[in-house]
Amino acid sequence: MHRRVWAAGFAAVVLGAVAAQAGPADLAPHRAIYAMGLSTMKSGSGIAAASGTMSYEFDDACDGWVVENRIAINYAYTEGGQVMSTTDFITWESKDGLHYKFRMRNTRDGQVTEDVEGAADLKGKGQGGVAKFIRPEPITMQLPKGTLFPTEHTVRLIDAAQSGGRSFWRVVFDGSGTEGPYEVNALIGGPSQAFPAKVASPLVASPAWPMRLAFFPVATKDPLPNFEMALTYHPNGVSQEIVQAFKNFSLKGKLQSIEALPQKRC
Repeated sequence: MHRRVWAAGFAAVVLGAVAAQAGPADLAPHRAIYAMGLSTMKSGSGIAAASGTMSYEFDDACDGWVVENRIAINYAYTEGGQVMSTTDFITWESKDGLHYKFRMRNTRDGQVTEDVEGAADLKGKGQGGVAKFIRPEPITMQLPKGTLFPTEHTVRLIDAAQSGGRSFWRVVFDGSGTEGPYEVNALIGGPSQAFPAKVASPLVASPAWPMRLAFFPVATKDPLPNFEMALTYHPNGVSQEIVQAFKNFSLKGKLQSIEALPQKRC
């Protein structure tokens, strides 16, 4: 699974907030570019090298939050040959966290390998709901009580960190595949002053919380996570470093550039 980069993973709170300050997250539109590369690999993975970029745009659409995430990775294999893998993931989430639309497309060397599209709705805060896919085929699935969509999950994660929490567990549905929702267990470290060396921006001029997220498919009840992510969140939610850990290898993304997007007059 080279496609999943948690759609909530880079949302934001008030600039300049100190790490110990508690309060609801206030999302800030931004555009970020990350340099992606191979971090670790296990024997037998078959991967010799990996490099590419990830672009992430989080914007205010007045009635909701829009995320546009594009990942392009070139994989080189130990037995020879290379493959360019790309993922385009676009989502819209209502600001009350109850409505969600998603579209995800994967390609390998320009050929579409996965195309997912649909929408999901919750009955209310803390309640369950329904997700309906129109691609790759019509599918309707029930979402359990307490399900969160990605941006709402990020808001709750940041609120937990600001309040001094060290763990956070929720069921999350992001629509990046037809596997259904995931149980996401997050471990939250203490804030540090680890600023990115190459990026000068008010968006990263604040303390950051290291977090590690483990994703367990609800449908399979597997005791081992499907995959894991490690992120270093600033109080505004921007992540200066991302690690995606799969079963046989991991990828690391380092922030290369970031800019604030104009605030909408809604």
